[in-house]
Amino acid sequence: MSNVISSNADLQLDQNTKDAISRLLVCAAHSIDNNLLENWPQCFMDNATYKVLTRADFDLGRKVGVWFCDSKAMLVDRVNSIRSVNVFEPHVYRHILGTSEVTQYKDKKYSAQTNYVVIRTMYDGDMATFSAGRYVDEIIIENGTALFQSRTVVTDSVRYDTMVALPL
Repeated sequence: MSNVISSNADLQLDQNTKDAISRLLVCAAHSIDNNLLENWPQCFMDNATYKVLTRADFDLGRKVGVWFCDSKAMLVDRVNSIRSVNVFEPHVYRHILGTSEVTQYKDKKYSAQTNYVVIRTMYDGDMATFSAGRYVDEIIIENGTALFQSRTVVTDSVRYDTMVALPL
């Protein structure tokens, strides 16, 4: 059974905070889904981390999985690699996001988790559920704009398709 981040029922968020977090989550997903990958790193702070881990690895406290980037510059480099170096069959993602639950506010960071499903559509039209799981995020809000301090993608499956070319 996966470690579930416990909810803080006493945590009350104002509407501006809820809206900023919602805009961030939607912006990240839409950047990927609409092939605007160059916009995706802009959802992260300069010193942010982005990881993709299986549920089992997350539960065991492992830090490195299929993807590990520890700065916005690494995310930009990864996007540049996707655009110019990586060779993979053309496909697109479509994210379906659940409602986010903000679980903690500490040291000017909001901790949140959001369930997701990613449908992959291949060039020939074949569709499949590519990934399902949850995002475990640490979010900073400055001047009304939310950015990821860290995003950990926790996949429900321990198996990966060989085409984890695009960010989840």
